[in-house]
Order: sequence, then C-alpha cells, then structure tokens
Amino acid sequence: MSITQAFRDGVRRVNQAPAVLAGVFLIALLLALPLGLTLRGMLRESLGDSLAAETMASGVNFDWWQEFAEQAQGIGETFSPSIIGFGAVLDNASSMLDNRTHATVVAAAGTAYVLSWIFLVGGILDRYARNRATRSAAFFAACGTFFFRFLRLAVLAWIGYYLLFRYLHHWLFDDFFGWATRDFTVERTAFLLRVMLYLVFGVLLLAWNVFIDYAKVRAVVEDRRSMIGALFGGIRFVVRHPRPAAGLYLLDGALFVLVLAVYAVVAPGAGSIGWSMWLGFLLGQLFVLGRLWVKLVFWASETSLFQAALAHAEYTAAPLPVWPESPAAEAIAPPPAQ
Repeated sequence: MSITQAFRDGVRRVNQAPAVLAGVFLIALLLALPLGLTLRGMLRESLGDSLAAETMASGVNFDWWQEFAEQAQGIGETFSPSIIGFGAVLDNASSMLDNRTHATVVAAAGTAYVLSWIFLVGGILDRYARNRATRSAAFFAACGTFFFRFLRLAVLAWIGYYLLFRYLHHWLFDDFFGWATRDFTVERTAFLLRVMLYLVFGVLLLAWNVFIDYAKVRAVVEDRRSMIGALFGGIRFVVRHPRPAAGLYLLDGALFVLVLAVYAVVAPGAGSIGWSMWLGFLLGQLFVLGRLWVKLVFWASETSLFQAALAHAEYTAAPLPVWPESPAAEAIAPPPAQ
C-alpha cells in the first residue's frame, strides 16, 4: 500500500465512523465547559457594570486587561491578549517548544483530557482496525480492555517526553545556545540558530510521537499485553519502514497545517457582542472539530499502513466482544425451535 492509499483509507475510515468524532468532540467540550464557566464568573465579577465592561464589549481595553492579569489566579492567568483568534494556537505551540508551565487548574484539566484519550484510544483504534461498524458495547469493551495497558504505555511515553524536555531541551536552548551565541553580534544569526535548534528538537519530538503511535496500533491490532514489547514493536516497524511511516506522518501533518492555515485566515479578532461573538465561537468550535478529525485521521491512516505492511488487513487478534460474554448468555438465549 502506498502512502497516499494509506492516507485516503484513513480518511475513509474516519468518515465512516462519524459517531467516534462526535463523541470525542463532546468529551472535549464537556471537559472545557467547567473552566469556561469559572472564567466567565471571574470576568463578570471584575467587569460588573463598569465603563471597562462597555469598552471590552466593543473591542479591547488593555488597561483593564493588565489590571485583571495582575490579580488573576488559576484559570484567570490564561486570559491574556494571546488567546484572541489564531493567537491561541501560536501561544500553545510556543509554550510547548519553550517548555513553559501552566496554571495548576489548567494542568489538572489537561490531565483529565489526557486520561480521557487514554481510555478512548483503545476503542477508537479497534474500530478503525476492524474497518466495520461495531456496537457501543464492543467499543467500550475495547476501551476498558486497553485502558490499563495504555496507562502503562503512557508512563513509558512520559519518560521519553520528560527526557526530551528536561535534559535535551535544556542542553539545546540553554547550554548550547548560550555557548554558541556568546560572541554573536548580529541578532539575526542568533535567531536562525534558534530556529535550527527548534527544528532539531521538533524532529526528535515527532519521532518519539510516531513510535508511541505505532506502539498503540500494534497493541490493539495484535492484542499485545506487554507495553514494553508494543513500544519496541512500534520502533521496529518505523525503523523497518522508514519511508512510508515518515511520509504518511508528513502527509497527515500537512493536513493539520492546512487546517491551521484555514483557521488563521478565518479566525476572528477582538470583536463586539452580538452575532460577531457567536460567529467567533462557532469558528473556534469548528477548528476544534477539525483538529480532532485530523488527529483521528493520523491514527486511522497509521493503522491502515501497519495492517497493509504486515498483511493484517481489517484484522485484530482480539475477538469482537459480544455482550453478555458469559455462560449466562446461553440461559438468556431463547431455546431452539422444536
């Protein structure tokens, strides 16, 4: 199977299971809702019926914004001008590459979000691997089967990310960058060097992410119980198939960049209350939906490529769960006709 065939097959598998996309979007919305309501209460308490509220309703009041930022705590610390429109995407990317920490409440919400994905990914990959409709009981049975396995895999993944951000990031951007630019007199040269270091770090980060992705795929398709074995299996698959694995990841990444580019064009800026506010909210939710769709395309296309490379087309080692899975099912079933 070629890279483009795996990509198209991944898109087809995602589009044939719209309930999966709708479910993950709903979960993301529900996880964000408490933080949004909390921030709403903080803004209402700060603005009240003041003149600042009127100016914020029609645009941006930077004086009030600066005053609010000085006394804000928790989720309020994230309410800055960088969250307007496409700036929020750039701010998140900058926070990741610069290894900046977030407020505790945001980190807690992020942890809940990650745990939700760890629970759902088993059912999602199982659905895409079988490439046919499965009932909700079978979907959640797969989620439960792989949850604790993927929880162990998440620990292994966290160790890799920790080493990358704690040691490699520190060495590249603090030790090496400081040593290499100590005699630089042209700021542009230092900037280009930093961009090159971002590329090096980004490639290594993406490589580890690809290893983890294929570890998940192998765990589901081959019903692996050892996550160490699944991780090394994922690494072996990428090493033995470097061109299709890297090419497919780049093609999926290009799709993500396309979604970002479209949102960068249509993302609203600071507007006013009324229809423009609701239009901005709608565009933001469509971007979230598009980003989740791309994430699912990543997994579905990687699953398709793996199955084609190892002759596992539409195959999973684990049998399809059927409720109820117990001897009591025979007692429940109607007696055969005489």
